[in-house]
Amino acid sequence: MYVEVPTQVKEKSMNRRVFAVFALAAGLGAAVVFAAERPELYAFPFKTEVTAAGAYEASGVGEDFVLSGEIGGDVVVTGTELCRVTLSNATLNGTLTLTGDAQLWLIGENSIASAGDSAIVADKALTIGGPGSLAASAPGSKKIGVVAVGGDFTLAGGETVLTIANPTAKNACGVSLGGSYTQLAGALSVVGESGDVKQNGVFLSKKKTSATISGGTLSVALGGEKSVGLALDKDTCTAAISGGRLVFAMSGDGAKGIKGDGTISMSGGLLDATLTGGYAEDFYTTEDDDGNDVYYYVTLTSSTKTSGGTSTYSTTSLIASGTYAVMDPSKSYAIKGGTVNISGGTVRIRATGAGGRGIGGDQVTLSGGAFHIEVSGGPTDVFVEMLDEDALTTCLDSGAAACLKTSGEDSVLSITGGTFHLAATGSAGKLINAAGALVIGTEGAATLPTDTSFSPDIFGSTSGEKVYCAAVKQKYYGSLATAAATNSLDGLTLSVAADNIVTSGSSGGGWGGPGGGGGMGGNEDADYSNPKGVKAEVSVAVHSGRLRVTTANDGGEGLESKGDMTINGGLLEFVCADDCVNTAGNLTIDGGWLYAASTGNDGIDSNGTIDINGGVVLAFTTTSPECGIDSDSSTGIRINGGTVVSVGSATQMAYGSSGNQPSYRTTSASASTYAGKYLVLSPGSATVYAKIPALSSTSGSLSLVCSNDGWTTAKTPSTTANAPSTGETGFHGVYIVQ
Repeated sequence: MYVEVPTQVKEKSMNRRVFAVFALAAGLGAAVVFAAERPELYAFPFKTEVTAAGAYEASGVGEDFVLSGEIGGDVVVTGTELCRVTLSNATLNGTLTLTGDAQLWLIGENSIASAGDSAIVADKALTIGGPGSLAASAPGSKKIGVVAVGGDFTLAGGETVLTIANPTAKNACGVSLGGSYTQLAGALSVVGESGDVKQNGVFLSKKKTSATISGGTLSVALGGEKSVGLALDKDTCTAAISGGRLVFAMSGDGAKGIKGDGTISMSGGLLDATLTGGYAEDFYTTEDDDGNDVYYYVTLTSSTKTSGGTSTYSTTSLIASGTYAVMDPSKSYAIKGGTVNISGGTVRIRATGAGGRGIGGDQVTLSGGAFHIEVSGGPTDVFVEMLDEDALTTCLDSGAAACLKTSGEDSVLSITGGTFHLAATGSAGKLINAAGALVIGTEGAATLPTDTSFSPDIFGSTSGEKVYCAAVKQKYYGSLATAAATNSLDGLTLSVAADNIVTSGSSGGGWGGPGGGGGMGGNEDADYSNPKGVKAEVSVAVHSGRLRVTTANDGGEGLESKGDMTINGGLLEFVCADDCVNTAGNLTIDGGWLYAASTGNDGIDSNGTIDINGGVVLAFTTTSPECGIDSDSSTGIRINGGTVVSVGSATQMAYGSSGNQPSYRTTSASASTYAGKYLVLSPGSATVYAKIPALSSTSGSLSLVCSNDGWTTAKTPSTTANAPSTGETGFHGVYIVQ
């Protein structure tokens, strides 16, 4: 509850009215909040001039202690009821301590420099306002802020800059809170000097507290490892942003803009985050029977995969041969929460370090807002992680940079609204990397190419290279000694050797166990990570909106699911160096408009079945022996409805084609007949004209599969050089003429 002093109240005539308002507020347990743009509201009925260090006690409700000039020591202000401290061009060389609910009012330019842990200490609630400014610095200490508040903190005005003066003060804070944080107006900046230790901008330490931001600006610039701009320490802490600005410049490895295990929501305002740090090295340890830490190590031997004496990869190993401590590296995030819900506002993120991410969480729902996210770092080069005590896996892929990331197979990344401009320029970078399910659009919503706006509207591009490492990995256990800091085992005696570790992405056996044996035999265990557009480990469902993805290099797939994929609607447009659409499971297309043009692999590829029941599907490739549409299943491609045009090389076409709707298929279509011209699919429900892209070569043969919605018999398509005069949808040269 907030009580505001009436606008008509002036300083010279406010004794009874203001005193009554303050008494009412105190009686109701409310905090009096003043608007920075209305300075006449800040008059208190009683004033005490403070020009020297010492202890001062309020005589009643509404007393104003005015500090001015240079004060060479600590000032303690005690009030059992609401009181105010005004800094009026004051320079305090000490700590300002406030007891009771307090207001801090700023006039002119002020500074506080303390040699103690904190510059300002308030045991209960504290509100900062006023038209002036304050620069405060203190060394800080563990979970203690330059401003340390025992209760709630409200930023209602003024310009306040807090400096954590000791770079070795681990877990020191700009503002540490025992209550909640409310930001209404004004500007608060937190700066940390260069150092390796974790520090926090605003730190909420108690359960069931919250950060509520509706106006003003919070700016945090910290350089320490794992530093956090807005830290929600307990899993019941929440953050709600409806306005204002959050600006984070985090240069430490593993740093976060906003971090918490609870719910982080945003419906308005601006979040602007720049992350320049990479990953933070976290050693994996367990305890032995005596309670001592036991560290895990792997011996890594890198080589190039060969087959028949010929190299099939032109790669450089991500990490040099040697023995390394096992890591579970902590990556940088602009937002990392348990649950993240964003329905409005503007989000701008630039992450340049290795493994840097934009937004991540266990459950992420994005239903509105404008997102501009760019990641440019490569994957983490400490690339092994512990699955359990007896199993290791490489984490090249999970360590890659990503604009949007969810964690855990039970997670859901839902994108139902908003505009997205995403870019991943580093090696193995991902635009969207969902560890669980991915949902795009709203079920039942209609999207047409003629629409002028799309919800969601996603555009992204990847331009990084794939990374690859082949390795024999042997696991050892040992005490840390001096090895952990350098990832080296020089001078360290390893006590136990375990079995050989099989890496992820393995291509077949041949490696022996520890100490040699076996041999490569033309295959080896390998790990790799590709520069993906959109990827989900469990499933993908697309319902509506627009998704446009371009990729530039080998491995750069547009939309991938490690499980099943369903496309019910929307506009999907892919121009990719690798598969445009790829599923490890089954692919079902019930509607929508899909354009998939690959320059180096299949347009659409499924390791399971492909069922096309509706929509418009255009799939092209010029690379031999790849396909426009390819299925590894013996039941092949089942076309039951929709309009389908697939063009690939003549040496291999789709595995097979069947279904309830007839299709025309050939492996000997003349490239010169179709390239750059319109394929005319004679009437089914309508006549469809579909433009075939200009191919890299107009000679030779093509494989062609086509079908038109409503066909009862397969029909040989004709071609024309000219588009019809009516019927254009605006979707890659498709005309539908009734």
